[in-house]
Amino acid sequence: MNFKEDGLESKFRTDTVVSDRDSGRVVNRNFRQIYLQFPYFTKELDECSTLSDKLMYALKNMNNWNRMPDALKEQVFSHLDRLAAKAHLSEGDRIAYDKAVDRYNVSRIVENDIREQAVAEGRLEIARKLKENGFSIADIVRIAGLSPEEIDKL
Repeated sequence: MNFKEDGLESKFRTDTVVSDRDSGRVVNRNFRQIYLQFPYFTKELDECSTLSDKLMYALKNMNNWNRMPDALKEQVFSHLDRLAAKAHLSEGDRIAYDKAVDRYNVSRIVENDIREQAVAEGRLEIARKLKENGFSIADIVRIAGLSPEEIDKL
């Protein structure tokens, strides 16, 4: 919450459970709510030593940034920054962004497939040359990383 809730204690984190109002007995230990009152989170970035502190700092302050601080360049924060940037796009820009990301992901998949295919073809070519030069099947298996069945087909 970006505000102080009157019914909660004056602290950053409040954990609540569901309990019976009359007896005070907890009804379900697995169901709880955690209230985070960001006005009570007063740490500066250089005071944030844990990942949790850094995450709370990022959530509280990211609306005020033009770019993410260098101290938060960890992978999780880079992803959070991308999500926040995307959330601020107009609908048309968000659609264009999603299409660009999809094209990028497809091109990466195609590149990886081509690379794997080239490696496989290279292994077959090496095995073929080794076989032509009289190497044993066992040596070709060890060198080229192919199965004996694949080598027999050459």
